[in-house]
Amino acid sequence: MSVVFRLRVLWVAWWYRAIFARLSGQRDIIRGNLARVFSGETDRARRALERRIIGNQARFYGEIMNADRFLKGLGQPEIDGPGQAPFFEAVEAGKPVILLTGHVGNYVVGLQMLTALGIRAGFLYRTRGNVLLDSRFDRVLSAMGQVGFKISHRKHRQYEGNLRDFIAFLGEGNPVVMLGDHRDRRGARLRFLGQRKAPTSLTPAKLALAHDAPLIPCFVLRKGRRSRFRVYMAAPITPGEPKKMMQAFNDVESDLIFEDPAQWSWTIRRW
Repeated sequence: MSVVFRLRVLWVAWWYRAIFARLSGQRDIIRGNLARVFSGETDRARRALERRIIGNQARFYGEIMNADRFLKGLGQPEIDGPGQAPFFEAVEAGKPVILLTGHVGNYVVGLQMLTALGIRAGFLYRTRGNVLLDSRFDRVLSAMGQVGFKISHRKHRQYEGNLRDFIAFLGEGNPVVMLGDHRDRRGARLRFLGQRKAPTSLTPAKLALAHDAPLIPCFVLRKGRRSRFRVYMAAPITPGEPKKMMQAFNDVESDLIFEDPAQWSWTIRRW
């Protein structure tokens, strides 16, 4: 990565820490979530973790806002895990497959990984309700050559057909990427990070069952303080009752987060 890129990332990171995290209320959400999950830790320990979380979140925004330079300098990320073989076998056979990820590390790197491998996938994502971030993210997806399907947790009529198009894209035998750790008020209340009643969407599991598609938890983990990453593909989730399938996903993600809590975006109102 060039010196110019690093300086631009540092500038965005400062803006996030000093201004955005405070004014947007994200810092308060982080503190509330940490108090819930790490209630047994001291205030000092939680504040130290909060600083690391905000640092990683700031780095994520810096990378996205400078995506042109960031993605070009990535190269081929390291890929490992038992889900690697099933994923590439499904792609090679032209069968549908779902990579189910979360707000860990930088999931955009996973999409760039697919681009580097010559794999065109569909990505289902929510509008952020912020014109600047939405337009930037749309351009990032377009530059990578991946197919974006934007939806909203609010009633935005312009997005109504996107979910249907996404499902059709999967049904045609294409790989897709979904985020599984959003808070879905109409979802099942499942355990997450040792806490119960985390509303979790069952849609990924239902789609996997309907299309006989392997459901593979996949996470992009940071390595060190600079923009270096590792892509981890866990074993495909055993088909069964959708609640049990999504609980299995929550368990995989929770284990990874507990290994390094600063990797997850604690700005999500998960409970």
